[in-house]
Amino acid sequence: MEIPGPPKAVIEAEAKPKLQRRQLLANAGLLAASLLVVAALSEIALRAFYRDAFIELEDERTLTYRYDAQLGWFPIPNSAKRFTGFRTINISHNSKGFRDHEPVKSDKPGVIFLGDSLVWGFDVESRERFTEKIQAKHPGWSVHNFGISGYGTDQEYLVLQRYFDDYKPRVVFLVICGDNDNEDNGWNFRGGYYKPFYKIENGGLKLKGVPVPKSEKVFFAEHKLLCRPYLVRLFVRVCCRWLDPRPVRSQDPPTGALILDMRAYVVKKGAFFAIGLQHSNVELERFLQKFNIPFVDLTTTNAAHCYPTYGNHWTPEGHSFVANRIDEFLEKH
Repeated sequence: MEIPGPPKAVIEAEAKPKLQRRQLLANAGLLAASLLVVAALSEIALRAFYRDAFIELEDERTLTYRYDAQLGWFPIPNSAKRFTGFRTINISHNSKGFRDHEPVKSDKPGVIFLGDSLVWGFDVESRERFTEKIQAKHPGWSVHNFGISGYGTDQEYLVLQRYFDDYKPRVVFLVICGDNDNEDNGWNFRGGYYKPFYKIENGGLKLKGVPVPKSEKVFFAEHKLLCRPYLVRLFVRVCCRWLDPRPVRSQDPPTGALILDMRAYVVKKGAFFAIGLQHSNVELERFLQKFNIPFVDLTTTNAAHCYPTYGNHWTPEGHSFVANRIDEFLEKH
């Protein structure tokens, strides 16, 4: 006796969901393939026509520095790299993060030099810098280089406060970069990175912008593999433009107040405070004279003392000139 099968309507009803699932999967696959094609074409277009807008230029900060919530950026402790600007140099930072020899406890009088890339030694080997040349002349001193590329006087002041008690220097010498320090002190943004800044409130300096926001450059540096595609960089850029605070600029940077506060801090700690000027500045020199702050003019007109590109940093010959000027000044004081 033949057993009848299920009715045709039942078979069709059971097959319909399977067909729908297959169709849904096919549509999803087609959509995914279309999105991949669009993404690939968009990536090709971005790389072909907008390469300059998204390429990440490697500098000393992207290679050897990292995000710092108080300072904006700071060298990676115990890091070492080779870096090419005008010339190729070797870079190494000690356990504190400074491009300096490892600190050791000593009875020698300490001398700390604060500054930006001029002091840090852009385009020169460590041994070619003025700090090492001064140390060689005075083995009885303990000379330390606190230079950090891109810093303004505000960040240098914060670095001094963070590390003064670790080093307990006898002398604190601030090198002011006449090209951009005053401008840096009025911004919360520098070279694609957010930074802390000071404002004068109620007759005194007030630190602002801390913790420092992370910019797109910080995100790129912390997620190198993820950010290789230009589409990802575009997405990150849009998000940062939408979510990050806007760069603000003061028309009256508090450089003078920062210098006075730094001098007061150093003197209160029992140390001697002095300044070196990269360029002659009549207005700043009058200010320093008014408040009896010792300073030395480091201006040089010798073309061999500065590199022609990448910020006119001092050459090894320039560092020798600066070392002699500062040495004569410190000997007098």
